[in-house]
Amino acid sequence: MSDSPNPSISSSQLPAEAEPLPSDSVRVTWRWLFLNLEEIITALLLAIMLGSIGLSVFFRYVLKMPLSWTEEVVLLCMVWIIFLGASIATKHKEHIAIDILLTVFPQRLVRAMEILTLLVVGAVLALLVWQGIRLVEFSRNVATTALGIPAMYIYAAVPASALLIFIHSCRHLVSMLRHR
Repeated sequence: MSDSPNPSISSSQLPAEAEPLPSDSVRVTWRWLFLNLEEIITALLLAIMLGSIGLSVFFRYVLKMPLSWTEEVVLLCMVWIIFLGASIATKHKEHIAIDILLTVFPQRLVRAMEILTLLVVGAVLALLVWQGIRLVEFSRNVATTALGIPAMYIYAAVPASALLIFIHSCRHLVSMLRHR
């Protein structure tokens, strides 16, 4: 067997998909980043949270000079991680469900219950987005103690994640209605 290319096939005969164009790889990269943005942000927040905890422990127990701001950074990161985690769970359909009902009832009834559930969840999420925005506006002038940043950055996790969960729920609903 020879490692040389087959002379009977010229490069002009290869399909266009054989070698992706540089613009295709850039498009694929941006698409991947967009589709996984919640996971990327959550991972970055986790890294910041762990780094802040590490700094806090080091400064408190090794240097005997505790830092006052690390607790607020950890709180901010943890709140956002929790709310973005709920969005990620919805995105991948990983929330807790009562599976026994899916096996007991007829498939048609199960489908109707799933659609009804998504509609009710959508209504609750719309309300949560609206009230979350009001909460953010209300907390705009309240500053955190150590960092001095507006508390609205912590509370913004509520409407932001509720909106993301609403979008994912709508996507699941549309998918469910298309595949009757």
